[in-house]
Amino acid sequence: MIRPGYPVLIAMAMTGLTITPPLNAAVPAKKAPATSHTAAPIAPAANGDVTRAQMLAQVKQVFNLADTNHDGFMSRAEFAARMGVVINRLPPDSTAAPTKEQAQKMLDAANNAFNAVDTNHDGKLSLTEASARPLAAFDAMDANHDGILTLAEKQAARDAQAAAQGGPIGPPVVAPTLPGH
Repeated sequence: MIRPGYPVLIAMAMTGLTITPPLNAAVPAKKAPATSHTAAPIAPAANGDVTRAQMLAQVKQVFNLADTNHDGFMSRAEFAARMGVVINRLPPDSTAAPTKEQAQKMLDAANNAFNAVDTNHDGKLSLTEASARPLAAFDAMDANHDGILTLAEKQAARDAQAAAQGGPIGPPVVAPTLPGH
C-alpha cells in the first residue's frame, strides 16, 4: 500500500524536488557514489545537520541528471525517463519493488506533480521551478530560519507529518553513526 503523499514524494524526488534527505539524517557519513542514473545523497554533518546550500546542490544534481540534453530544462519526456529510473531501482521480484498498480499510481502522481511544478505551463521545468518546492519545504522545516536543518527540526517535521497523516511515517531521526564512534 502506498501511504498518502508517498507518490508525491516520489514525484518530487524525480524532479529534484526531494525533501527526503534532510528528513533522513541516518545517511552514512561517507557518500555513496553517484552513478549516471542516481544522485549522490546529501551527506549531513556528523551531527545530522543539513544546510540549505546542500539541499539546493542536491536539487541541481538531480535536475542535471534528468536534463539529458543539457538545455537547462527538464522536458516531460526527460521527466518520464527519470521517473522510470526511480520506479525501476529495485528488481521486480524484490518485496520492496512497487506492484504494477503502485507504479501506475506513482506515474499518475508524477504527472500531476509535473503539472503543478510547471508554474508557467510551458511543458518543461526550469531549475527555478524545480527548486521552488523543496526549498519552500526546507524553509518551512527550518524553524529558526538559520539555513540549517537540525535533527530536532527534522524530527519536528516528521512528527507534524505523522500527525497530519494519522500515524508514524518511519523511525525517529537520529544522527548518522560514524565509524569508530
